[in-house]
Amino acid sequence: MKADDYYQTLGVSKTASREEIQKAYRQLARKYHPDLNQDDPKGAKEKFQKVQEAFDVLGNPEKRQIYDQFGVPPDQMGSGGGQGPFQWSFGGGAPGRKANFQYDNLDEILKMFGGGFGSVPPEEFINASRQPSRGRDAEQALTIPFTLAITGGKTDVTLDGGRTVSVTIPPGIIDGKRIRLPGLGEIGARGAGNLMLTIHVAEHPCYSRQGNNLYVDVPISLKEAVFGAKIDVPTPKGNVTLTIPPGATSGMKLRVKQCGVASPSGGVGDLFAKLQIALPQKWSDADKALLEKLQIESAEPTRSKLHWD
Repeated sequence: MKADDYYQTLGVSKTASREEIQKAYRQLARKYHPDLNQDDPKGAKEKFQKVQEAFDVLGNPEKRQIYDQFGVPPDQMGSGGGQGPFQWSFGGGAPGRKANFQYDNLDEILKMFGGGFGSVPPEEFINASRQPSRGRDAEQALTIPFTLAITGGKTDVTLDGGRTVSVTIPPGIIDGKRIRLPGLGEIGARGAGNLMLTIHVAEHPCYSRQGNNLYVDVPISLKEAVFGAKIDVPTPKGNVTLTIPPGATSGMKLRVKQCGVASPSGGVGDLFAKLQIALPQKWSDADKALLEKLQIESAEPTRSKLHWD
């Protein structure tokens, strides 16, 4: 195989960077993957194998160095397994002729590359070059609604190649949690890698979360605060009825047990409703006059606890 073949297979130049080679490989691997070419699986498989073969060499700096210098990948440089004479036959010299070299062992070959490739024994290096690899894991982020993070359920995610898949979100998932999707990563000779999906949870306009507890500000009217009332509040388990005690004040918290977040261990958090008295923005003259006549006595002054030091 000529030195240009692998580069031509991936559609890159000899000076292409490692990132350019990886990008070209990802695009072509998905384009020719047999699972995505049901109309011509045999032809796609042949093209896919050629793309994989090219990337196995050009995607590895050591293999690429050998390929660029001698025109053949390491696994086509003869046989011998590191014992006895080791022969190479590859194109070179005058047109139509092959140059033949014989060495006593692989150490002599690796000396041509500045003393070998690190601490890897020659036999292991050659054997490893013959092993097909699984595709690398891919990374992607997905932002989901607050409510979906609490209750769990299914949602769609669009992969980098444009394909849409369904993902199951477990109940109570926290921001930054990762979900592993097998077989949706980069494609390799031994199969595709995983897609590691990082989950981000969007904020809710009314609810917030601390651990497995939920918190919500609940507006109540002045009449409800003075006389008390029963009101409905939405929760992950549906509406619940809260009892507002007479004389309620802003900031008062009411606790609803087991209406929070379900944890993987089986427990369920609570819901804390913080009351906020919502006064009307506009008052009629009659209402203002009535307020002027009200004489509300308190056991202590309204701002008795307000102090600086």
